[in-house]
Amino acid sequence: MTAQIAHVDADLDQAVAELDMLRHLEDDAVRDALVSEGWDDKVDAKNAKRDVDRCVKRIKGLEKDREKLVKRRADMIDRLAAQ
Repeated sequence: MTAQIAHVDADLDQAVAELDMLRHLEDDAVRDALVSEGWDDKVDAKNAKRDVDRCVKRIKGLEKDREKLVKRRADMIDRLAAQ
């Protein structure tokens, strides 16, 4: 169980780092779209926002998975202690 939590933690760390990078890319894309006002830059900005949103959703899912694993581990420890 602890190994599973560690695996989720590693995935979570990687996703947070990816989110940081994606936010920088989004910022650049939005700035380019504002400066150029070109349709292709606007499309790039929308796509960058979608990437950020998708990554945020993944992080929330990983955090939820981690909470479930921690609760499950605590329940198992409580059952062992009760024996």
